[in-house]
Amino acid sequence: MTAPHIPVFYRLKKGKKLFSFGEEIGDAPILNLPLSTWQEKGILQNKGKLLDITDEKEINDSEYFIFDEDLFFSSAFISAVIKIAISKHHSFRTTLSENTFNERFVLPHSAISSENLSFNFFYINKNVKEINPVIIPQKLFPHFEELPDQIVKGGKYHFDQCDTLISRLASPFHLLQINLAQNFSRMISIQRKMPQWFVNKFAPVFSMLYIRSLKSLNKFGKGCRVHPSAIIENAELGKNVIVGANDIIRHSFIGDGCKIHDNVSIMSSVLGKNNVISNGNHVNLCLTYNDVFLIHGPYQFSVFGKSSAVFAVINCDIRLDQQNIFIPTDCGILDSKQPLLGIAYGHYSKTGGGNIIASGRIIPNHKHILPPENVILKKIN
Repeated sequence: MTAPHIPVFYRLKKGKKLFSFGEEIGDAPILNLPLSTWQEKGILQNKGKLLDITDEKEINDSEYFIFDEDLFFSSAFISAVIKIAISKHHSFRTTLSENTFNERFVLPHSAISSENLSFNFFYINKNVKEINPVIIPQKLFPHFEELPDQIVKGGKYHFDQCDTLISRLASPFHLLQINLAQNFSRMISIQRKMPQWFVNKFAPVFSMLYIRSLKSLNKFGKGCRVHPSAIIENAELGKNVIVGANDIIRHSFIGDGCKIHDNVSIMSSVLGKNNVISNGNHVNLCLTYNDVFLIHGPYQFSVFGKSSAVFAVINCDIRLDQQNIFIPTDCGILDSKQPLLGIAYGHYSKTGGGNIIASGRIIPNHKHILPPENVILKKIN
């Protein structure tokens, strides 16, 4: 592809839906914007042209990009593939290398293990028939949490940041990890300005400089009401969000109209619009759709579908044998490669208190799970 050429991108639409949750794949939310909008933004920001097709026979260009509609990719990813197309002039399929960022946020999406870091995102030059895999370069900003060895083997749980990302939405758990990765990417603007040696020496976690840097990333929509005792660091709050007394909101994205009651901690999570998070809750590394109600957590590593309600559930997110958690996807049951992963609660589902839900499970849409009978003292009607 020559440099002055306007890159053309074809989105191949086959009417795919998000596995189990059932919405059109293009409507799946990432930081409260539909997947299709992220695809369009990434291409337009790189001065490309996006066209929708249902069959490759509709393509007349001699050079073009083509991708499946169930792929999320960042603007930095599009920038990288355009540069490669200009420099190499041959057809290629995009792949990623094995690293700690992809290990955490790019979940396996194929029953063929060798395909799990390859994606149906191609550059095609019709003058060159052979299609070779090309690894897209990524710059990682290392970060990890120290956890007890009985929780994570080796004691380190990595969640590096990187703004060059592609992933396929093979399940709601894939959607969760994409949201978390994009949410964390807000920190990259600061990390680019601070070399790692400087961070280690002068801005370690919870140092004054670290906290000041996080607060500089805060964004507040119109009409927000925040109690003066609340702590907010590296958070983006939408319009008319209410934050109660003694709340801690850190590394999180909060949608319009959410009500966060007193003594709640929301860590590294993405909340949809009009959520209600009840008193004393702990929400960590979660994704919620719109109109979710949560009471009496903690809830970690989990997805909560539209208008779902979860009442004092024991939300398992680990296997006691410390093996990886397996998840259902659109291509069967797969090893998620994750030691920590929670539950996906379907749209309009309600899960009663006292239930224990094993990690990696999906609660079906509209499913009502009553409290266990042995905790119900008396039935009426």
